[in-house]
Amino acid sequence: FFRLLLGSIMATLTPPIKVPSLRPCGLRLRLSRVTRAPCRTRPRTRVMISLSSMNTRFCRQYLVSSPLMLAPMGGCAGGKLAAAVSKAGALGLVGSGGESQKYLRQQWSISQAQGGCHGFGINVAQVNAEDLRTLVDTLKPQVVYLSFGDVREKGHANAVIDGGAQVIANAADVQTVVKHADAGVAVIVVQGADAGGHTDGRASAFAVLPEARDALDAAGHNDVLLAYAGGVADGRGVAAALTLGADAVVLGTRLAAAEESDYLATQKEALRGASDGANATTIGRFVDALNGIDEHSSGLPGRCLVNRSTALKDAWDSAPSPEARAELSTQHRAGVAAGGGDGAEWGTT
Repeated sequence: FFRLLLGSIMATLTPPIKVPSLRPCGLRLRLSRVTRAPCRTRPRTRVMISLSSMNTRFCRQYLVSSPLMLAPMGGCAGGKLAAAVSKAGALGLVGSGGESQKYLRQQWSISQAQGGCHGFGINVAQVNAEDLRTLVDTLKPQVVYLSFGDVREKGHANAVIDGGAQVIANAADVQTVVKHADAGVAVIVVQGADAGGHTDGRASAFAVLPEARDALDAAGHNDVLLAYAGGVADGRGVAAALTLGADAVVLGTRLAAAEESDYLATQKEALRGASDGANATTIGRFVDALNGIDEHSSGLPGRCLVNRSTALKDAWDSAPSPEARAELSTQHRAGVAAGGGDGAEWGTT
């Protein structure tokens, strides 16, 4: 799956990006080739994008060959995946959402042993500014992706900037985009209802993105970059995001099934087998509650695949007591264990 990371994405752009084939960590990327679709009764519409337009400000600012960024997914985007993405020419980030600082340090060490990556991501609610500054001073990342919170209020943005790194932060509305820019954020990720994982469900990021670009320019933040996150899996999505004003695109679920991902084999297989995302996924706070998490550190509902675990929601909502809900959680965990891990039949992937 991941062996086609940049190849499959960039191959749907015409002409292709001409860089040497890369083979880090078992990757076999052939960015200089385009696989043509077979003849059909109705011709397939192809996205036309020039080579010069792929040299985005994001590429120049971070010295990467592709305007792509790995979503710092906790429990998934570990050191191996972050290093592989960086080696492949995109921005690789170690994810630590919902994980401990010890976990982040361990995964950072793994990434460094495999060539290094660009930075790490952490949820604002997980760390105070003092500890964040310590992490920045110790790990020395180029960028830190701060998720789900006010990056200025308690000094998080300043902790990163004063430590010599740049801040990336996500936003789901134009007001937050401008607020982040005022706080010194270098790259703002517009993330909306289209995204996997924990996300804001109010609007599609494709609707917010062009308005956000206009608002930043009007506020004098022309130098602040925008990235798009949510539902992109190939070059068509990348091209659409760039056309709407993005300087880069964040890939999450598309890379969660990678060989280098820390997801279980059952989770990766479940992702590969999913289709028709509107019907194959669901979003809500129930998926965390089922795993004993009262509220995720993002403060937002989570998206996961529809399966027998998510089918317990109605019973959960109508459960007459905490004991009844505990029994449902036990049923969920037993199903996961019987299936060899979180996956297509049971789980919250």
